[in-house]
Amino acid sequence: MKVLLLSIIAKCGVFTHVRELSLYLQKLGIKPVIGFIHNERTISKFKLTDTDLQAMIKSLNGIKHFFYESNEDLLDKISDMKISLVHAHSPLTFAAAMKVSDNLNIPFVITLHSTLDWSKLHPISMKKADCIIAIGPEVAKSAGSSYQEKVHIIFNGIDLERYKPYENTSINGPLRIMWMGRTNGAASMGAQYLARAVRILRKKGIPVEAKIIGYAVGADVGGLKNYNWVHDPLPYLQRNHIVFARGRALREAMACGNVGILVGQGYGGIVREDWFENGKKPQLSGSLKHGYKKHDVSLIMKDILFFHRNRTELAKARKAARKIAEMHFDARIMTEHTCNVYRKALKLHSHKQNNGNDIPFENQ
Repeated sequence: MKVLLLSIIAKCGVFTHVRELSLYLQKLGIKPVIGFIHNERTISKFKLTDTDLQAMIKSLNGIKHFFYESNEDLLDKISDMKISLVHAHSPLTFAAAMKVSDNLNIPFVITLHSTLDWSKLHPISMKKADCIIAIGPEVAKSAGSSYQEKVHIIFNGIDLERYKPYENTSINGPLRIMWMGRTNGAASMGAQYLARAVRILRKKGIPVEAKIIGYAVGADVGGLKNYNWVHDPLPYLQRNHIVFARGRALREAMACGNVGILVGQGYGGIVREDWFENGKKPQLSGSLKHGYKKHDVSLIMKDILFFHRNRTELAKARKAARKIAEMHFDARIMTEHTCNVYRKALKLHSHKQNNGNDIPFENQ
């Protein structure tokens, strides 16, 4: 089976998600092809340099891909590819995906990566999609009440074969702390409160190495060494001890054996195994509406000081973080669930064509 994934190429989690989904689709015997929309509008919007673009292409590790400028350009480039299903990952690709679906008479799947008023902004795409994937419960709700029967919640998965601990990372010396993400507004407040806590700890003589990877737009992050966006965070994550983050960044950090501390608009504290007991799926958002606490510098300092003073507990917490990632953040599980959605979309589309025949997934 060959799946066309339509995406943006930008410094964001959508690109990373599509890359890792494609990698694991290959491992499951599916043939992914990624079509990246790349024209004057997107070049202006995402502001990629040639260096950025080359680094991102290199990170695809040979996954088949191409760039297209318009719907007509896309249809021309896939005319001989024998695509079985099209899967759109950005609103900028919805119209193109519908064109592909109509022209090739194949199923159309959408993944929603954020909370927008989807039914108002993209009513035709939402109506025509055979299935809709949402990366969390809040995103699923944002699809609108009319489309809940189509929605499948599939949490982001991490490539655990790539994101893994470096065995020789020392837990001695200054604590190595990092904030990681790409946020703005209220979601950036975690970085600001962490920076404030670091400044206070240093004044008290507590040695900490603190850095920021990504962007916390609008936050005062004085005291954190700022690396901005990096195309490969792995070396930083593998050397680190504790990462303050949310969402996908938090998952990547914990997969590398960092103690994960949930921050965003609010403060979730140390991510623990009991958060996932009895099938629970916590929303790793750090949002106040999801029950997380308001930020308090003293709480952040308390958690940092605990691990500064208890290195044995730090080692245990790092191992526990990796275990949580293995149990709950595996990209293979995400991809298996996505394949189940593909199966359903193929059957639904077949029924729409009034032949009623199930299409054998393995033989496509």
